[in-house]
Amino acid sequence: MSQVDSRTPVGPVPIQRYGKYYLVSKLAEGGMAEIFLAKQVGVEGFEKNVVVKRMLSHLSAVPDFVAMFLDEARLASRLSHPNVVQILDLGFEAGCYFIAMEYLPGEDFSTVIRSAAKQRAYVPLNIALKVVADAAHGLHYAHTFTDSKGQPLNVVHRDVSPSNVFVTYSGQVKVLDFGIAKAESRVTNTTAGVVKGKYQYMAPEQAQSLPVDARADVYSLGVCLYEATCNARPFARDSDLAILNAVLKNEYRPPRQARPDLPVEVEQIIVKALARDAAERFESAGALAAALENYLRASTSVASGAAVTQYMTAFFGPERVAQKTRIDSLEDLQARGVALPEPEAPVLVTPSGASIRVPAPPTNVSQSIDVVVEDGTRSIGAPRSVVEQRPRSLGLVVGAVAVALVVGIGGTVLALKGVGGRDQPNQPTELPRPPPPPPPTLAPPVAIEDAGAAEPPAPVDAGAPSVDAGVPVEAPPVDKQKTPAPPRPVVLGTPVIAQVIKKHAGPVVKCFQEHRAELPAASGKVDVTITIEASGRVSSVDSALKGAAVGRCLEERLKVVKFPAHVDKSVTVTLPLAYKVQ
Repeated sequence: MSQVDSRTPVGPVPIQRYGKYYLVSKLAEGGMAEIFLAKQVGVEGFEKNVVVKRMLSHLSAVPDFVAMFLDEARLASRLSHPNVVQILDLGFEAGCYFIAMEYLPGEDFSTVIRSAAKQRAYVPLNIALKVVADAAHGLHYAHTFTDSKGQPLNVVHRDVSPSNVFVTYSGQVKVLDFGIAKAESRVTNTTAGVVKGKYQYMAPEQAQSLPVDARADVYSLGVCLYEATCNARPFARDSDLAILNAVLKNEYRPPRQARPDLPVEVEQIIVKALARDAAERFESAGALAAALENYLRASTSVASGAAVTQYMTAFFGPERVAQKTRIDSLEDLQARGVALPEPEAPVLVTPSGASIRVPAPPTNVSQSIDVVVEDGTRSIGAPRSVVEQRPRSLGLVVGAVAVALVVGIGGTVLALKGVGGRDQPNQPTELPRPPPPPPPTLAPPVAIEDAGAAEPPAPVDAGAPSVDAGVPVEAPPVDKQKTPAPPRPVVLGTPVIAQVIKKHAGPVVKCFQEHRAELPAASGKVDVTITIEASGRVSSVDSALKGAAVGRCLEERLKVVKFPAHVDKSVTVTLPLAYKVQ
């Protein structure tokens, strides 16, 4: 698969398949990643505009950058709020990690402020205050976010600036880029003594590399509010050192000197947000939002989403609005002569080097697809037809839920499938090319025919004891006078994990059945990462849906799974659970 060059200028690019997405246009490139407008496609003409943020290829081998990039995806994917951008996917393709997020037709707040200043005008006061208040609501949600056990994560964005606040043409305000946000429970710890963020918008304690809390983001919002209302940055200086000195000394021109017509009440809000001592600022971003909204309600400049929409569309004009809101479909592009990639099955390359190919299902058959895995020696799995069945235990009419669990360990990948209905008897079909003889260490594919009923475990390697969800299978009779030896630790490889996951597929499938209403789409994929200790106990479960009901359900049901004791200190596996609710 070819890859768009990271040096490609911003603008349309030759349309290329990138995993399950089509890259259409390059929107921007920063010091860490490049950003594309992309299309997510599905069956029956499904098509959705998304933004793909892909790590720059030369940084993929730098652990700190990879860790920060993945932290952004893991953290932001757990935040679900109208004023926080939604993260849809985390993937690894063509040697680079990427995240997919919702596409927002509009402008970042920095562009809004600069565009108004170029016309020697201010952003209307009610609009500026409304945008900052909405951003404060999004940040307050992140600041108070808790994990599934109700423990606060103590998230601090630490990079709040007008360029990370986005305003859509429909009046929505979204906080972007939690890439350097700090949560106390993050896997990746922030390096001590390293100052991260934009100097112009840093709180004094952050500039000194001191511990920060939510009030550091309140300070940054105060800088944004000053800039939006006065068309000037309070700490603008000729050099970074001069900026830092001004921040540390809290030296800035009072707002009403920069803009004499600014209401006194607004100046007081700005000054309080910019207090050098964190204890003198608003105690939370929510308190700042309340102060701004109280002023708006008490004044004649009442702001609403409709007012923001009217201003944005009128100020930027119908041509620019249409350019960002009326995105051509792939069919429209093809009709105009734009070359599209051949509709072949996408190939996903995992970090371990194995490739996963997903065959396209026939249009006239409802199917659950076994993932076909190519590890350089043979292919495993094939499409299997599925008979839809109405679940007997549900009052509502729902279709079957197909869950594909792809477990990759040690470069070997095994495809499993759990179905909330029974498969027709069917053997995996042969692939077009005859595979060479398989090496003896590879296990045969395991298909879960009925997630609700456990089947006898498939045989495992002769060198390892048979297990069933961590419990030894009944062994041949032994001499009653001799105490049987306890089961020895095993190598927790693919065959063993396959049996355990197979036995517990039913409860996992039920998570998707029970919480299907909150799933983002009728079909999709959820990556679940499980860490298994040497004792066989699951010590942690994390997923892209953590915090949502379905994510909590998956965590609860996977945490009680007991694996056999194994020789490693711990094993961590990522299971891409592909679901389909019909």
